[in-house]
Amino acid sequence: MTQTQRRPGEVALSSSPIVARRSDLDWLRVIAFGLLVYFHAAIAFLPSGLPMIHNAEHSPFLQLFVAFLHQFRLALLFLISGVGVRFALKHRDSRQFLRDRTQRLLPPLAFGVLVLVPPMVFLEKRFLGEFGGNFVEFYAELFTSGFYPSGSLSWHHFWFIAYLFLFCLLGLPVFAYLLGPAGRRGIEKWSRALTPGFRLLLPIVPLAIVEIGLRGAFPGFRDLIHDWASFGHWFLIFLAGFCFASSESLLDRAQAIRHCVLVLAVIMTITLFLQFWQPQRSGFSPIHDGEVTIAAYLWFCVVRVANAWCWLLVCLGFAGVWLQRPGRVLSYLNDAVYPLFCLHLPIVVALAYVIVPMDLSITVKYLSITSATVVLNLGIYELLLRRVGWLRPLVGLKPVARSRPNEQVHELQ
Repeated sequence: MTQTQRRPGEVALSSSPIVARRSDLDWLRVIAFGLLVYFHAAIAFLPSGLPMIHNAEHSPFLQLFVAFLHQFRLALLFLISGVGVRFALKHRDSRQFLRDRTQRLLPPLAFGVLVLVPPMVFLEKRFLGEFGGNFVEFYAELFTSGFYPSGSLSWHHFWFIAYLFLFCLLGLPVFAYLLGPAGRRGIEKWSRALTPGFRLLLPIVPLAIVEIGLRGAFPGFRDLIHDWASFGHWFLIFLAGFCFASSESLLDRAQAIRHCVLVLAVIMTITLFLQFWQPQRSGFSPIHDGEVTIAAYLWFCVVRVANAWCWLLVCLGFAGVWLQRPGRVLSYLNDAVYPLFCLHLPIVVALAYVIVPMDLSITVKYLSITSATVVLNLGIYELLLRRVGWLRPLVGLKPVARSRPNEQVHELQ
């Protein structure tokens, strides 16, 4: 159905001008998802965390690395995903958008939960001594043992795809409005309002309101039940990514203030570590000696979201200066990111299961796990996933017949 043949009431989502596709945003996407390998491999050398395969000796350096990166890494993933949605809407109306989201997100989610995640949980349970049978016996009990981590049924890192699918559904009315005449005028108005001075820091306010209002009641696990603080926070970040991709002036302003915002981001990070760092929990908390004051809670929420937003602006700003480098390598990695996201954690867990018990230094173990994960990921992608037609939709790749070289819509969506 062409755009001139839309059904009554159907919204055309591709009618407005759009920021030209930028290699800096594509590189930022590749880097953001590539960091997942190094982040998840580092958890094996922390006192706690998921996955639950942990080295007997811990690494203070990797503990700080994970704590620092965790404060904004997921926000960066959703910001980049929001950017990708805006570019995806360039050639789609509302019905095409929903169909594409369903085809690109739900098959990998199902494939991940049913095929890729169970071996990971099996190896974790074996490592912890919580299961002694074979994988066939383990899988037979998968749906009756309860939910992870006490049970075995889990979506592990595929929670991200589920959240992203819901964000696309919830965001569709917002996208339709922003791409209509009134929405375009609104984006132009807000772009003019946010570009002077350091007004790009103003989104910290709604983020802080969500954090303060919800974090105390919903601190929790990513299960769509106990995670409404993070859900609301990431949804706003997701919409922010969409808006950045709709306004060249916002991206240019992030570049212009990058050095000052970097200083502020460093100050926020130092504040978090000095006031709220709890190494025994490998995380940050306003709770001290089992108690928390209202002032400490409010300050913690503000510093936390300010830190995350500042690092997002730092990433956008410096990427715009350093990463304007299109080319075949970028195009290849952009196509590979979604399958690599699906595969990276199963490979990390399998390698950790084998390497962690070895009598090696932490440095050798960590570099062995991360290097082998990158090599295996790229090898499986190149030799299998991108060449076998029926596997492509299961890891988010379009069928070969539908691939259009001139339509570079790269996204984890």
